[in-house]
Amino acid sequence: MTWLIVITVWLTVLTFTGESQQPRAIVAQDGSGDFTTITGAIFASPNHSVQPYYIKVKTGTYHEYVQIEKWKTNIVLIGVKGQGFTAQDITFRNEAGPWKYQAVALVAEADYISFYRCRFEGYQDTLYTRFGKHFYRDCQVLGTIDFICGHATAVFQNSIIEVRAPIPGQFNTITAQKREEEGEATGIVLQNCTIKATPELEKMGKNVTTYLGRPWGNYSRTVFMQSDIDLLINPNGWIEFTNETLIRPYYLEYMNRGEGANTMGRVKWAIVTSDPKIASNFTVRNFINGDKWIPFTIPYYLDLA
Repeated sequence: MTWLIVITVWLTVLTFTGESQQPRAIVAQDGSGDFTTITGAIFASPNHSVQPYYIKVKTGTYHEYVQIEKWKTNIVLIGVKGQGFTAQDITFRNEAGPWKYQAVALVAEADYISFYRCRFEGYQDTLYTRFGKHFYRDCQVLGTIDFICGHATAVFQNSIIEVRAPIPGQFNTITAQKREEEGEATGIVLQNCTIKATPELEKMGKNVTTYLGRPWGNYSRTVFMQSDIDLLINPNGWIEFTNETLIRPYYLEYMNRGEGANTMGRVKWAIVTSDPKIASNFTVRNFINGDKWIPFTIPYYLDLA
């Protein structure tokens, strides 16, 4: 299988977090590293590597079409905050396991970045959407606690959100958005996504409680709309952080489907609406102005699905 990284203007590769590692190769356009192109570093990497091969990409604009062949295994790109970054058909995985607690697979902290057909694997805090405007299309995100988290303005479309089995005694929370000021435009939106349990979690049945999310900031904002939600979601829908006082979180559900989409038992501070005018505030067009920057190679709904 061939893995493709589509690299666009303004690229510097996003930070891949995990255990701190010394890079085996450094890419730098100014000649201060081992290679001046990402392609060169990948070509020189060992074939069929059984250990992670870390490549550090320094700040720069890399106009490349990077193809990672199937025999170039276990390559890890480490970089910096990259405006305009696009990833396609890439798996970002943190193998620390549930017992390591917070173990981020990817930190996304730049404007106008998009992920198409990518997979994010971890347990707690898998995908840290730290800040910026982000778009995720046809992706898979796997985790347990707060595994889509951060302070970005992010829209997920047509993506599969899979909840894994946590440490015994823990409950699962899919999202933890960190909006601290009411005037901030940030939030996490899941549109036309599928929320489901992994087979391992399904076997555990009612022994594990799962929530759509919890407010990390005083004005946290998260929207689930037009999505398929499996029965794994607790009827309350949402939960608070322990020993933290809610200020004014904004948690919206709009026209979701499935057994877990029944909103009769939702917490009092959640909002349920069937008004498309309200939901339209959180579309690609209106929430992230995606029609101005999402690459033409990535499909998306501009408005409600």
